[in-house]
Amino acid sequence: MKHELLVPAGNYESLIEAINNGADAVYLGGKRFGARAFASNFTLEELDNATKLCHLYGVKIYVTVNTLIYEHEINDALNYCKELHKIGVDAVIMQDIGLINLVHQVLPNLEIHASTQMHNHSKESLNFLENLGIKRVVFARELSLDYINNIDTTLEKEVFIHGSLCVSYSGQCLFSSCILGRSGNRGECAGMCRLPYKLYENNNEIETDGEYILSPKDICSIDNFKELMDSNVKCFKIEGRMKSPAYVGIVTKIYRTLMDQYNEGKELKINEEDIDLLKAIFNREYTKGFLFKDSDLMNFKAPNHLGLSVGKVTDVTNKKIKVRLHRALKQFEGIRFKNSNLGMTINFMYDKKDNLISKAEENDTIYFDNFIGLKELDEVVLTNPLVKTSTEILKKISIDIKFEAKLNKPMKIVVTDNENTITLEGNIVDTAKNSPITESRIEEVLRKTGNTPFILNDLTINIDDNIFIPIGVLNEFRRNALDKLKYARENKKVPYVENDYKKTDNKNIQTKSISVLVRTKEQLKACRELNVENIIVINKDLMEDDLIFRIPRDSFNHNYNYKKLLVTDYASLDKYRNMTSDYFLNITNHYSLDYISKYANLVTLSVECNIDNLKDIMDSYVIKPNVEVLVYGNIELMLMKYCPLNTIINKDKLCSVCKNGNKYYIKDRNNKFYRLENNNITHSTTILNCNKTDLINDISKLKKIGITNYRIELLDETYEEVKELIERVKRQI
Repeated sequence: MKHELLVPAGNYESLIEAINNGADAVYLGGKRFGARAFASNFTLEELDNATKLCHLYGVKIYVTVNTLIYEHEINDALNYCKELHKIGVDAVIMQDIGLINLVHQVLPNLEIHASTQMHNHSKESLNFLENLGIKRVVFARELSLDYINNIDTTLEKEVFIHGSLCVSYSGQCLFSSCILGRSGNRGECAGMCRLPYKLYENNNEIETDGEYILSPKDICSIDNFKELMDSNVKCFKIEGRMKSPAYVGIVTKIYRTLMDQYNEGKELKINEEDIDLLKAIFNREYTKGFLFKDSDLMNFKAPNHLGLSVGKVTDVTNKKIKVRLHRALKQFEGIRFKNSNLGMTINFMYDKKDNLISKAEENDTIYFDNFIGLKELDEVVLTNPLVKTSTEILKKISIDIKFEAKLNKPMKIVVTDNENTITLEGNIVDTAKNSPITESRIEEVLRKTGNTPFILNDLTINIDDNIFIPIGVLNEFRRNALDKLKYARENKKVPYVENDYKKTDNKNIQTKSISVLVRTKEQLKACRELNVENIIVINKDLMEDDLIFRIPRDSFNHNYNYKKLLVTDYASLDKYRNMTSDYFLNITNHYSLDYISKYANLVTLSVECNIDNLKDIMDSYVIKPNVEVLVYGNIELMLMKYCPLNTIINKDKLCSVCKNGNKYYIKDRNNKFYRLENNNITHSTTILNCNKTDLINDISKLKKIGITNYRIELLDETYEEVKELIERVKRQI
């Protein structure tokens, strides 16, 4: 298998660095529908140019269209994909199931990769993706390489090997959306996991080794790269569309070096200078991640770039900062004083004699002007090293040329890059009247690849004696051949085919119901007494024959022998037909709704849809579909494989904390408490919203647009409160 190194490009400068440093493929986003809305991103014209540039240098280009799509955006999103297909991008990376199905039908030649935002975490979910027409799956970062390696599938496999980690399963985080109105599923994540929190057991604060208890370290796979190359994973992905061009160049170069060493049968080794540069350009400390079963995942002390330690402050006054270096430092590099969290760019650096210097070496003592107000001794870290980047492509494409010139026949040139072959015929070759052209002179002309992207590897010349070819004609002949080869490389694309969309008939008969998710026996009792038809449980201990069991979202066991199930992921959806699908499937448009309705008889719409979004969906139908919306409850904001309780309290020993009957919370900077709930089946953790969603008084509006099924999700509500809630809903209905 030929492995692929996939590199991020948040802007044109990063694209150049990716190509120059050995990317096999790049992924980038346009101005809309990408999961990094705050990166620079590319206009359509820029994407066209980027695609030509990538293809010229043999690099594939994948465009992110990996956000949820609302109903009013679906036509724009489809038209955007049509433009990308015409441009010739090699694939689109997508999340929204409705748009995927639509694009696959309308544009059958456009390759689609399933974004990690689709929560691709189990063997069974890949069957569902294959039926959708997916070519490649980007696995959840919570999976181990061993597990991924053992999945038997026709899909290409892609994993993240370096960069920032999400603490939540991707596509399963609503924290930013619910609290700040900035949806991670829409590319607007506010990084709630990078904020400080305190941990509480009941009403008591638990001491932690730092406040950033949801902030993961960065994944780094350098030490395990041979295992990756030995695996059946096709593509190794580097995170970082929000990172600098220098970061992109450095990380790409390191992993390219390892990949080349492996392919050449050499020992895999990166020198210490490159490792230091890697840390200096960006790191939150490193972990091997779940990919290599590393339990040391979190950095509780700091959520930001830590830099590389370069020295110690040995004295500080109001005017000067004295530093003893243990690594070299240059003028104009960026540093931070670690404990004080004060930073500066080194515009002026002095030696012991107060002379301005541009560089200092290991063990030197140097001085800075104290214009930042540093008060105490501190550690100095390098956070922005001077790294040379390029504004142009430095790579060259190796070509072979065959040239033939026979008397009274057209001269002929064949140029090949081993994939494309250009054959041109030129003027009829004449007999020389005076000085015949020599083979050495022809070679001199044909080797002039100059400012082209090509470099000549092998040249074959076959000519008759005593022939005449004007040098200007020969130069033009060479230029035309190279221009045509350049055009062929730039415009390499699959044929554009556009079909009609075949609408899926939504045959589900509309029902009218109240569903209630219960967590306690008292809540269950209240629902029984008020004859609630659909009672949902998440605890097997509460399960009875007529109840609905909600399958854990991260379940790896898909053998639930219950009559009624609430399915929460694509694997369960594929296996258990004619059940209810949960809001975790992120249904935000009628194309997604139609597709899911082939599997489920009742579809719960996304909690990220407001009333207007819901109306847009329902207005797409004459005969209204059978859907449900959440009208009350503490929405699950995050689903984490990482367990703060086990890590902080149990110190990663055998887990038992979640069984002790206590309630656990995290408290944010605004003194808001978020409940932590542990699943005793999958040992995962969910964070519940501190605020309750309450749309019960809006049920009349929901009824008006055609929604007839409503869900309540309970947390700590008492028997009496449950009864009151159900009665409220019944009165509105």
